[in-house]
Amino acid sequence: MKQRRIAWIAFTLLAVLLATAAYAHLKASKTSPEDGATLSGPVRTLRVWFNQEPDVPLSKLELEGPAGPMKVEGLHTMGEKDLMARVSGRMPDGTYTARWQTAGDDGHVLTGEWSFAIDRGNR
Repeated sequence: MKQRRIAWIAFTLLAVLLATAAYAHLKASKTSPEDGATLSGPVRTLRVWFNQEPDVPLSKLELEGPAGPMKVEGLHTMGEKDLMARVSGRMPDGTYTARWQTAGDDGHVLTGEWSFAIDRGNR
């Protein structure tokens, strides 16, 4: 009976630890431009917010458009659990995919992406 109780306590502690570890991973909470947005003109910055402070030295922001990779520079944080960078160059109409990479409190490097479109409506 005592061994069963010890096993149950050990199992419960393990479950709590695993749940805590899963919760500890960094996750994107918001992007700019918003995922799925259609814009009427070019963007000059990309920004992604997280549920924890990102590790800027381990971070990247990249942007690919209809003509291939775009120039993204000046990666930094505004101190709001975010990453931000400038986008330069022509941005023709089409679909764009932004990709991020960073690490959070637990040190695991994670990646993600979001997409948006530019449609000037033949202006």
